[in-house]
Amino acid sequence: MAPRVSPLEPAAIDPTLRPYLERAEARGAPNALLLRVMAHDPSSLRIFYEAWEAAFYGGKVDHALKELMRVRMALLRGCRY
Repeated sequence: MAPRVSPLEPAAIDPTLRPYLERAEARGAPNALLLRVMAHDPSSLRIFYEAWEAAFYGGKVDHALKELMRVRMALLRGCRY
């Protein structure tokens, strides 16, 4: 089995990254636990979170429609999204 990486406690996370966790917890996505694991490498966390923001909340397509498309794709593929 691959080794597990423990999530950092919020107090141990770079203060400039804490708003990412706060927004994720408020929205319910991306998973805040994933972000706490990624916080071991702040650069990777920044890149991931900024890409997530752009894909999920940016652009011209309304967020609600994007969410409906994600649910539909999950159902078509048998994913218990």
